[in-house]
Formats: sequence, structure tokens, C-alpha cells
Amino acid sequence: MHRHEASITLNDLIYSVIPNLNSAEKLVFSTLDSLIEAATNPLDILKCTEQRQAFGLEVHRIRLNLEHLLSNYRSEVDTILRSEGEYQGPVVKPDHHEADAIRSAVEIYQHVCAFQRGERPHPAPVR
Repeated sequence: MHRHEASITLNDLIYSVIPNLNSAEKLVFSTLDSLIEAATNPLDILKCTEQRQAFGLEVHRIRLNLEHLLSNYRSEVDTILRSEGEYQGPVVKPDHHEADAIRSAVEIYQHVCAFQRGERPHPAPVR
């Protein structure tokens, strides 16, 4: 999602991308925790634990980049929040890392939705 790719408004980032990432994160952690708890094979426990750690690091990376992006639009973010989503705000112009974070957040959410529909065997996407 470089500056010439598909655009996203600040409102969409605040009210769609970030909440969807939050929901996906909760589901993935919950699912992996359940798999770890139910596993009897030490290798399965290790695999799920490593997936949980890797996913946690990926979400942390995404959040750091999204926070940086939002800090560049602080006054617009405040306006959007005060308007309770009525104001769309500007189309964001992310740097390479921020664009990758947005793309990754969307991909994680799409992967989790596919997992919930039974189209993916694992809750956490593999990067």
C-alpha cells in the first residue's frame, strides 16, 4: 500500500482496520491458548507456543507502525473521535513500514475470517 496504491481514510483506519485487528488478535490468542491447553504431545505444545509468540510479535510490529502513523495525524484523529466517526478525515499517506502494517492487519483479519469459515486450518497466518 504505497502512496500510489489503494487509499484508506483515517476514519477507516480508526473504525475498521484497528478494531478488526483487535478482534482477530483475541480470536487467534484464544484459539492457540485452547490448543496448547488441550495438547498432549509436547511437539504440538511447542508448535502452538511458537505460533503464539510469532503472532504476538507480528501484531506488536503492526501496532507500533500504526501508532506512528496515527501520531502524524493527531489533530485529525481527535476530530474523528469527537465526531464519533462522522468525519472521514484525510486519506492517509503511510511510509513503507506503515503501509506494510496496514496491509498486514487487513490480511490477518481476512485470514481469521477464513479460519472461522473453515477455509483455513490454522488461526494464525504464517508469514
